[in-house]
Amino acid sequence: MAGTIEFLFGHMADVWSTGSFAFQAPLGRFAILGVAALLILVVLILYRRTTAHTTPGLKTVLILLRSVALVILLLCLLQPVMNMSSVKPRESYIGLLIDSSRSMSIEDMDRSLSRGEAVKNVLYSKDGLIEKLQKNFTIRIFGFDRHAQPLLDAGDLSFTGAKTHTAEGMQHVAEAMKGLPVEALVLVTDGVDNSREDPLGMASIINARNTPVHVVGIGADTTVSDIEINQVSTSGSIMEGGIFEVQVTVQSRGYAGRESDLLIEVGEDVVSTKKIKLGPDGTLQRYTFHLTPVEEGTLLYTARVPLQKDEIIKDNNQLPFLVDNPKKQFEILYIEGHPRNEYKFIRRAAKTDSALRLKTYLMTGPQKFLRQDIDSAMELARGYPANEEALFKYDAIIFGDITRNLFTDEQLALTRDFVSRRGGGFLMLGGSTAFDNGFIGSPIEDLLPVTLVNDKYLPPELRGGVGKGDHPTGRTFALRLTSEGQRSMILRLEIEDESNRQLWQDMPPLQGINVTGRAKPGTTVLAEHPTLTFQGEPLPVLAYERYGRGRTMSIMTATTWRWQMLKPHEDTSHERFWRQILRWLTANSPTPVEIFLERNHFSTGDDVKVRARVYDQGYKPVSNATVWLKVTDPDGAVQDLQMQVDIAQAGDHFAAFTASKPGVYKMEVSSSGGQSQKGYASLSFLAADSLHEVRGAAMNRELMKKIAQAGGGNYYNLKTASLLVKDLENNRKVQNVNVQLDIWNIPLVFFLLLACFSLEWLLRRRKGLS
Repeated sequence: MAGTIEFLFGHMADVWSTGSFAFQAPLGRFAILGVAALLILVVLILYRRTTAHTTPGLKTVLILLRSVALVILLLCLLQPVMNMSSVKPRESYIGLLIDSSRSMSIEDMDRSLSRGEAVKNVLYSKDGLIEKLQKNFTIRIFGFDRHAQPLLDAGDLSFTGAKTHTAEGMQHVAEAMKGLPVEALVLVTDGVDNSREDPLGMASIINARNTPVHVVGIGADTTVSDIEINQVSTSGSIMEGGIFEVQVTVQSRGYAGRESDLLIEVGEDVVSTKKIKLGPDGTLQRYTFHLTPVEEGTLLYTARVPLQKDEIIKDNNQLPFLVDNPKKQFEILYIEGHPRNEYKFIRRAAKTDSALRLKTYLMTGPQKFLRQDIDSAMELARGYPANEEALFKYDAIIFGDITRNLFTDEQLALTRDFVSRRGGGFLMLGGSTAFDNGFIGSPIEDLLPVTLVNDKYLPPELRGGVGKGDHPTGRTFALRLTSEGQRSMILRLEIEDESNRQLWQDMPPLQGINVTGRAKPGTTVLAEHPTLTFQGEPLPVLAYERYGRGRTMSIMTATTWRWQMLKPHEDTSHERFWRQILRWLTANSPTPVEIFLERNHFSTGDDVKVRARVYDQGYKPVSNATVWLKVTDPDGAVQDLQMQVDIAQAGDHFAAFTASKPGVYKMEVSSSGGQSQKGYASLSFLAADSLHEVRGAAMNRELMKKIAQAGGGNYYNLKTASLLVKDLENNRKVQNVNVQLDIWNIPLVFFLLLACFSLEWLLRRRKGLS
């Protein structure tokens, strides 16, 4: 019965109970009533003019039937409708964001598939995730690594991106789909992330716009066995003889206790190797190498651990690094109070190093001086320099066995400026008159890494010193290296730790020590007296510190020459020691132009920001110079850039370029004009394919779950990804729609018209009416 009623009325019962009746024709209520009355009047007139005999009752029935039929037709012409509100799913979009970075090429899925191949199978196969979603949603597909870009098909996914910027990728998609009714953003990734922004914060922002973020995680559920070279760092400067320090950090997972080799290579040649035992998962293990460069110039090394048979991630077992060993020459001014063995053998050691030019001013007698290895007759002609131009051209200064009264106060103050402002090195050597009371309270006392003590405040056993014979401070002693000294590259005379330790133990004893007070705060003591103490601490023999922009050192003995005279003729330990001391003094001495990079390691495609600092002859910053940067890329192509002045930092200039190719880049900066010295500086760096994607590249499930939680969505893996479609459909947003349903064409109207016209026709037929 209910079905019959629904058929006759053409719509469900709730349409008639909840809808509102209206006509679409633009006629008012009275106009409709007027037309209906007119139709009825016409019917009355027509039937009054009928000539055939009919009873009044029959005529009334016929008029009623005809009038009802015409009124129904009139109502149909007025297009009657039922207005009602309907709820239906809105047109919805899904933003699908697929990780296309290099880590997605790792083959840790079932059947040795890569993560990327597994993604393609799940998303793009017949009846895959995309096909299912397209049944109810409009899909906008994007790939992302450093940047996000639209994808047309699976062929656009290369999985070669150098970095994964998840937050930036989500932001890009959210902005690209702004204004569309987005149902959700679906992120498909392995969780390896190098974002500059916080992906959790970005997911939360997108969710606040009423767009949840769902995550589909890709990668093996089990721990991926892997060994990676995490970091390589080198000492700032290469010491004499080529010995420099390299620290290699290794991290592994799944190989605890396994032994392997750690290699340092130049090209195909292995230059050093260590046997290592891998630690617990995630442990950082640091190994130190001491190497000798094979030649001058820029050298490309590689630290490598051989690939294990069961290792899946193959690209992070090696890491290239650059060692800059340029040909340099440093000028050192050595002031000595009298001819002595220490002076002779220091000069001899310096002559064996082409990078060192030791210019000496030797007092040979009263008012008699000998200048050696000077550039011109005017150099040092008036003694120790008395102005910045003359003194600041040197890279380091050595005070030998010389008294305070040889210098004016202005010269000593200038020496302090030489270290603090110019950035030069300063060394005071021991001797019979060195470290004397005259330097107490002078600018030189400020420079020294040790405190000076007036002799009268010393205990009797410490009032002797160098040249005092059998006095405790004049006796022979074996130099004792501190723990810092054993690690220091300054005292690294042999490459291997044990060999270096043994060499120092076998050194001939020194004789005599200049007594000083304690080392100043921030000082590094490299060597000390084995028995003599002052104020509860061993007497320092060799110590250094930073002072302003420069560095200073004190050697409180005058008998290192014994290491030369008492060792076999072929032994070069003394020469290496002094060459390394002199190299250390000069290594950080600034040039009139300095060049800086914001970091040491660059990936291919990175923007390289270069900063140069320009000085005048007094090493004060200059901002009115013309500064050019010349960049030579790995293929030899040259780019010239004029550097811009940095108004925030006096003397600083900046420029930037893109390291678009892997390999070694050489940068050369030159300055001229203004108040600057005409200067030049060069620096090389290595740009390599980024390893961000293969460092710690196991699937980061925890991060992905946190992103989904922050984004108000759910986390799925490949096995549960099909649930994503159901969840999206069940949570699909709806909208209210106003619907007009025609009622002029319902079956009931047809049957009423048919009944009225048929009954009228039958009655008229029986009475013989036309």
